Amino acid sequence: MPGVRARLRRWFRPRRKFKLTREGKWFIGATLVLGFAAVNGGINLLFLMFGMLLCLLVANGVLSEAAMRRLEVHRHLPAAIHAGSPFLTGISVRNHKAKIATFSLEVEDLAADRKPVDRRCFFLKIPAGRQQETSYRRILARRGIHRLTGLRVSTRFPFGLLRRSIDVEEPADLLAYPALIPVTDPALLGGLAQLGEKQSPARARSGDFHGLRELRPGDDPRDIHWRTTARRGRPFVREFEEETGRNIVVVLETGGKDQTAETFETAVSYAASLALVLLHRAFRVGLVAGGSSVLPATGPVQAGNILRCLALVDGAVSGEGEPPLGAGQGSILLTVTPAPGRPRVEVATAKATRRSA
Repeated sequence: MPGVRARLRRWFRPRRKFKLTREGKWFIGATLVLGFAAVNGGINLLFLMFGMLLCLLVANGVLSEAAMRRLEVHRHLPAAIHAGSPFLTGISVRNHKAKIATFSLEVEDLAADRKPVDRRCFFLKIPAGRQQETSYRRILARRGIHRLTGLRVSTRFPFGLLRRSIDVEEPADLLAYPALIPVTDPALLGGLAQLGEKQSPARARSGDFHGLRELRPGDDPRDIHWRTTARRGRPFVREFEEETGRNIVVVLETGGKDQTAETFETAVSYAASLALVLLHRAFRVGLVAGGSSVLPATGPVQAGNILRCLALVDGAVSGEGEPPLGAGQGSILLTVTPAPGRPRVEVATAKATRRSA
C-alpha cells in the first residue's frame, strides 16, 4: 500500500486543480435529474442514459489528465521593457509523451498575488515529442519591479465540462524601465549640438597621468597598462586628468516638497529619454538620482545601467545633486527638476575632479 500511494502522489504531482465550467454544471445537473428519474420510475432506458452520461464524465477526466501529463513549460522574457510600451512574453511548451498529443492547452502567467495576468497563450495541438512556442502582448503601466510567481497550465479538453489546471513554479522579476518621451527642447538640443561640434566623442587621453585602476565596461582598450595587467592577472587601465566638457551627468532632483507622483514620474521619463539621446550622440553620460549614481560611460551597457537606476529610484529619497565621484573636471550637469506640465532642465558645470579616461 505505501508503494501504491507513492506512485499515485507522483502521478498527480504537481497538484491538480479542478473547476466546473458553466456547461459542466448544466451537464451534471441534467445527469442528476436523469438519475433521480431513473431511480424513481424504475425505467431501464433512463438507467442506460444515466450510465452513458456518467461515462462521459469519467472519460472527460481521464482524457484531460492524459493531456496534462509530462509537459515542460518555460517563459521567455524580452531584454528590455519600458513602462507604457507593449512587449512580447514568449511561452514554450514541450510534450514529452511518446504517443499522445496534447490539445486545447492554455498557459497564463501568475502575478505576485497568485492571480493570472490579463493575457494568456493558447495551444491548439502539441504533437507527441514536439515543442511549440507562442507569445502574448502585455503592457506594464508603471516602472519598477513586477514579480511573477509561476505559470498556470490548464485545459478544457475534451468536452469542455471541466477546467483542469496545474500551477508550475517559475518565479521571475520583470524590471520595467521608465517610459520614454520625446526630448524636444530646442535650446537644449541646440546646445548639445554645439558641444558635440567642439569636442571629440572619443575619450580624453591627452591629460596628465593620474594612476592605474581596474578595467570597467566602456573603457578604451588602448588605455590598458599591459605590464600591470600581466603582473596582477586582471586588466588595468591608465587614469588621466579629464579635460573640460568630456562628460555629461544627468541629475534627477528627488525629495522635493512641491513634487507630486505624476510630476516626478514625468521627470524620471524625461531624464531617461535625455540620457538615451546623449548616449546616441556618443557622449559619455552619467547619472545622479535619489542618492544613487552611475559613472559616465558610453555604449549599450551604460544605457542599461542608467535605465536600471531610474527604474528603481524613489521620489521620496532626497538626493545631494552632486556628480558621482570621478565624473571629471568640468563635467556638464543637466539637472532635471519635477515641475507641473514639463520638467525644468538646468545646465551647470561640475567642480574639478579627477577622472579616468
